[in-house]
Amino acid sequence: MSTTDDTLAAVEQAVLAVPGVAELYRARPTVGSAVAAVRSLASGSAPTRVALEGDVLRVVIGTDGSRPAPETAHAAHLAAYEAATARGVELSRVDVRVARIG
Repeated sequence: MSTTDDTLAAVEQAVLAVPGVAELYRARPTVGSAVAAVRSLASGSAPTRVALEGDVLRVVIGTDGSRPAPETAHAAHLAAYEAATARGVELSRVDVRVARIG
C-alpha cells in the first residue's frame, strides 16, 4: 500500500468515525480516481472512496439524520483535513458533499 493509499484510508476512517456520518460514497470520478480504482481492483484491494486530486481532497458522505447535515458535513471536513495534514499532505481545499440525508 502506498503512502497516498495509507493517507486516503486514514481519511476514510476519520470521516466514518464522525457522529452522523453513515456512509462514504466514491467521490466524483476523474481520470486520476478512475486509474486508482483500476489499480486497486487489479491488486485485489478495495478502491478508496475519497479522492485526492493535487492539493484538493474530495469526500462524499451519507448522513444518518442524528445530527443536522451541515453540522455533520463540517465535522467530516475537519476530520478529513486533520487526518490528511497529520500525514504531511498539504491541502488547499477539502470538498465535502452530502449525497444522502437520513
